[in-house]
Amino acid sequence: MENLEPRIILIAGALIVGALYGATARLSGFCLRSALIEVVEGRPWRQARAWAIATFVAVLGTQILANQEMIDLGNSIYLGSTLLWGGAIIGGLMFGFGMMLTRGCGGRHLVLAAGGNLRSWMVLVVMGLVAYMTLRGILAVPRLAIEGLSSGDLESGGFSEMDMVSMIADTTGLAEGALRWGLLVLLGVGVAAVTLRGLKPGDYRHIVAGLFIGLLIPVGWYLSGVVGFDDFEPTPLVSLTFITPVANSIQYLMTFTGTSADFGIAMVGGALAGAIAAATLSRDLTLEGFDGAPHMARYGLGAALMGAGGVMAMGCTIGQGLTGISTLSLGSLIAFASIVTGGRLGLGFIRRRQLAHGVPQVPSPAE
Repeated sequence: MENLEPRIILIAGALIVGALYGATARLSGFCLRSALIEVVEGRPWRQARAWAIATFVAVLGTQILANQEMIDLGNSIYLGSTLLWGGAIIGGLMFGFGMMLTRGCGGRHLVLAAGGNLRSWMVLVVMGLVAYMTLRGILAVPRLAIEGLSSGDLESGGFSEMDMVSMIADTTGLAEGALRWGLLVLLGVGVAAVTLRGLKPGDYRHIVAGLFIGLLIPVGWYLSGVVGFDDFEPTPLVSLTFITPVANSIQYLMTFTGTSADFGIAMVGGALAGAIAAATLSRDLTLEGFDGAPHMARYGLGAALMGAGGVMAMGCTIGQGLTGISTLSLGSLIAFASIVTGGRLGLGFIRRRQLAHGVPQVPSPAE
């Protein structure tokens, strides 16, 4: 290991982290869309339980790493001194609505595509292309305009970064350390209450999945910030997220000779490989397509909303909902709340259309 270049270690670690995520998400059905439907429609909390556990583990692991000064979260994209609240709200709403139209977020479609879901392959391509257009292409023009009109400089308010605990401590005068760990205790109690709510023996696999996926977030931070860090070629401090990495992966496939893989690209490849392995072992490889042109159009629109919205919100359900939230960033909280709100609006829109067309209201499986 000592003789390997940090970049090689980083890429190899990202492949492994991606593979573990892909296999776990494929076997457990880990999905925020399903979790939201469970809560809104009063169904048994299986995915909601998994998501709550993953959030707590991600936050706890990340804060321990930061507390031990193993990583500096200030070097991540989540704790800057500028709050892009307009992009977080508008982008989050767009992403959440699109997630409902396509029946899954970017990470979910990545693991579904591995099993032969052609709808998910189309979603990934459209989402990735629109995300790249929003990041560096023609759609960057309106994005930058929105950011310019709806941003706030925290330094003018006396805050150095978007760490919510630091902001509360500076405002109230309370001890930051006690406040931070007290918040973690309260979060743990809340997650325990959600976990024990209607718990049945068959729910334990979702608990394990939540624990495992949540743990991958601090592992990603550690890989990019410690194990794979190179003083001569510094790399960004990152962990799991899927919107920009999917966009960059498409570009990488098209311009292979002129680019090099990074943590995100390797993680996307690993997630596909892990999900393919899980689908193969569980004999769950099946080609699935669209029912017709309207069905395809709905997915195309949803994918475009997720691509543009994910870039504006600086992350997806995983990138902001787990990785961003693990830093206790105010911007991530706003973005994630907007994603959930957009998902709720999207669910209401779909249910109204189903009622208008006489579609029976039966539980829809997590695709």
